[in-house]
Amino acid sequence: MPWFWGEIQSIPLPVVIETDFTLIHADRLKVRCTLRIPDGKRTVSPVLVAHGFLGFKDWGFFPYLGRRLSEAGFAAVTFNHALSGIDQNPWKIDDPEGFSRNSTTQELRDWDLVMDALLLGNLPLADRMRLNAVGAVGHSRGGSYAILHSRQAPQIASVVTWGAIGTFDRFDADTRRRWRNQGYLEVPREKHETPLRMAVAALEALERNDHRLDVLKAVREATIPVMILHGRQDRRVPLSEGERLWQCADCRLCRFHVIENAGHTFQTRHPLKTPSQPLLEAVSKTVDWFRNTLPH
Repeated sequence: MPWFWGEIQSIPLPVVIETDFTLIHADRLKVRCTLRIPDGKRTVSPVLVAHGFLGFKDWGFFPYLGRRLSEAGFAAVTFNHALSGIDQNPWKIDDPEGFSRNSTTQELRDWDLVMDALLLGNLPLADRMRLNAVGAVGHSRGGSYAILHSRQAPQIASVVTWGAIGTFDRFDADTRRRWRNQGYLEVPREKHETPLRMAVAALEALERNDHRLDVLKAVREATIPVMILHGRQDRRVPLSEGERLWQCADCRLCRFHVIENAGHTFQTRHPLKTPSQPLLEAVSKTVDWFRNTLPH
């Protein structure tokens, strides 16, 4: 005989408040953002969620990750880089001209804008967010930016990277020469997608920001906990880059976790229909990491 009567009731998930807002640079470039925060009055830790190259805040797994973080008791702030190529359609790169003008200089400015808005209380429901315990999670180069930015923003107390790059220096001499000669570099995409180019200004920004983009040095100097997640079958950013980040990290503070059967996007396509097992694992590890390293 069972010792209980009736049906087992599942515990309901917290109600999540979701709101879009826009931050504007002095030159009028816009950084579009989405805040997801658990309903209620208690103060929570904010977590910045950053996309990588060819990504955007509404791509694939980002809305799902934002909701899961919010359900776990955090304020998730996802954002598009100002020149990510997103204009009228939030779910598709539809501004190739804007994309062509993007650069690491601009993306570093976008990070500064988002972080400044958070610390100055210029986000929706800012009065419910802790300012001394901020998390950051980023995919691909977004994860590398999170590590880099943690050096200049002491409020960032914990970082998680998904398939982060170990270096921004990803172009050989022949590619750089061709880039300069024709004034742009073609960006490989699917056949049905709009062709994209990067102007030579992006290469010049890479070379000019070389000292600001030293990810391995930033990991070596990190004094906060960093979780490095990487898919074993990642062809876009090889596992060896994640391993190199881990070799530079303080093993007393940081962790390295390899997700089996996972590529660069953790078996996720856009739009997301059903979360894959590798994605569920990445999200679970991320949520647990912030639960253990941030107040919530």
